[in-house]
Amino acid sequence: MQFLFDFLGQFIGGPANAFMVVVALIKIALILGGILQVVPFIILFERKIISWVQDRPGPNRAGPWGVLHGILDGAKLFFKETITPSGVDKSLYLLAPVIVVIPAFVALCLVPVGPIIEGSHLAALANFFGLDPAMVGPSGQINRIAFAITNPNVGILYVLAITSVGVYGITLAGWASNNKWSLLGGIRASAQMISYEITLSLAIISAILLSGSLNLYDIIGSQTAPMNGASVNPLAFLHWHVFAAPVAFLLFIVAMFAETNRVPFDLAEAEPELTGGFHTEYSSMRFALFFLAEYVNMIIVSAMCSTLFLGGYLGPVMLDWDQWAQWASNLVPPQTAGLYPLVVIAGYLAGPAVIFPAKIAFFLFLFIFARATLPRFRYDQLMNLGWKQLLPIGLVNFVLVAITVGIDLAIRAGMDGGLEANKHMLLTSKLTLGAVTLALLLIYDRFVLTRNRQKMLASEYRGLGARRDYPTPFVAS
Repeated sequence: MQFLFDFLGQFIGGPANAFMVVVALIKIALILGGILQVVPFIILFERKIISWVQDRPGPNRAGPWGVLHGILDGAKLFFKETITPSGVDKSLYLLAPVIVVIPAFVALCLVPVGPIIEGSHLAALANFFGLDPAMVGPSGQINRIAFAITNPNVGILYVLAITSVGVYGITLAGWASNNKWSLLGGIRASAQMISYEITLSLAIISAILLSGSLNLYDIIGSQTAPMNGASVNPLAFLHWHVFAAPVAFLLFIVAMFAETNRVPFDLAEAEPELTGGFHTEYSSMRFALFFLAEYVNMIIVSAMCSTLFLGGYLGPVMLDWDQWAQWASNLVPPQTAGLYPLVVIAGYLAGPAVIFPAKIAFFLFLFIFARATLPRFRYDQLMNLGWKQLLPIGLVNFVLVAITVGIDLAIRAGMDGGLEANKHMLLTSKLTLGAVTLALLLIYDRFVLTRNRQKMLASEYRGLGARRDYPTPFVAS
């Protein structure tokens, strides 16, 4: 393949530049293009899962098992007439869907869908594909390749900043539509995003403290289990941050439902109240852009939750692919010497092809199952939950994580080799922190939150009992 990059390099400043451009285009096509192909099937699975929960067939007419349903929905929206209501602020009305959908796709560029290839593995792959070691290799011009489209040192801040822009599009859509229901939906969305972004940030800070970095690959690397010379580590999953910070994990899950305007936090759309909310006045592909952005945002928050708390592309069982590749290449030497790069390739592709999509699929199922089973919050309940319950829990959890990390740093600094030799948190520190924070959350829920809920319910029932216009089936004593 080297001749291809030599040829392209004549036009873009050398073969190394040509290689980086081609690799970037391939990653963009696979990640961004793949998402566009997957969204119609996510919509189909959502309708199938909801129908399964509600004990009905679901889509079963368009194609075998209804597989063409989502694709035909997209085609229908594409060919529908585009209507612009009178009285709208036309420039902002047309700009709002674009502001919503573009940040969603830009954030996908930062998702670490697979590991970084470097060192001897990069040399083996370069040799396998016939690339010049001076161009791609441990000592070449390109000495590492990341599966993410881009990998800035402050990746998690980029994701937070980019995804926060989407709320401007929702707010502008509600305001520019010249419709009171749309305006209410936009106001609700902005208030909801502000409320739950604080909780989301506190959960993310816990993961940052545990990893000691803002880089998404470093956050995943801090959840890697040591192999200690073994070829398999069956308990590697215990190093995931979900066991060190289970409270932060739960806070992130609740906040990601609110940030994506999904049930039970879909107050910005609330059909019985706002007839569709901020996108009431949109039709055709303009509405489809809002629809697409919602599902892409679901994928992003699922990927971020997997990255921060579930090891990202790491599997629950850690394998030393170098040892397995050496074993495979020594089966019948030298005839099978080519098995080494093949096993390495298989190891690097296992995460982005199987493990990471499986984790994202789990969270997508959680989104869909919640829609099929949970009722919508009242708006005052939404605000009370965010400001009076989740925020205090997040602050206390942040303090406990910071104290534990400080103690762990002191312990590791006193060990042989200091922090240079002991870079990752001790497993005992992680598990102790997780057990303590989870126990405190359960105690707080049992003795504070439960009692507050009982008092609130008793107060509401008394208020209903005082009314004479309809009977009350139960009055709390």
